[in-house]
Amino acid sequence: MREFQDKVVAPSLGRLQPIPRELIGGQNSYLAQIARDNSHNSLCYEIRLSFALTIGAAFERNLRLWLVLRSEVAADRIERANRQTLFQYVRDLRGSRAAVMHDASLLELWELVSVARHGDGTAAKRLMALNSDLWAHQDTEMQAVSEKVGLRAYSMRVQDADLERYFASVVTFWETVSSE
Repeated sequence: MREFQDKVVAPSLGRLQPIPRELIGGQNSYLAQIARDNSHNSLCYEIRLSFALTIGAAFERNLRLWLVLRSEVAADRIERANRQTLFQYVRDLRGSRAAVMHDASLLELWELVSVARHGDGTAAKRLMALNSDLWAHQDTEMQAVSEKVGLRAYSMRVQDADLERYFASVVTFWETVSSE
């Protein structure tokens, strides 16, 4: 994770910085420039979401593999297990060290991955309860429209600080459960 963060994510984020709202379109706010700027910003936020999805997917894949290699639970049960069951398997193996599974950022990441993959639904509602700041860029009127028409998943924006928290949570998890 640290290598992925240092060699891929950090350089990409450094090159893909969103244009602040007040600078979109330049001095004369030309429509073509506004469109280019908004397109650039969409790319910036999509890459951040993609990185969060990659962090979460790698975490889940590695968690399942780790459990298969250490647990006496059959591999096919681990492959089909939901999050709560996976957490229980970790608790069974690591006892009190498994409390790291309840890290707020790790739970948020898990929900974010679900929302990124499946769109609006119960995971989007849970994610909004965990971190409404993912939608802080919207005014309340636009948030209401997004919620009404089911666009919650499409209007969220992962920030650089969110990615930092997700990386830190995943690294902390592995350091905690791997210590003997």
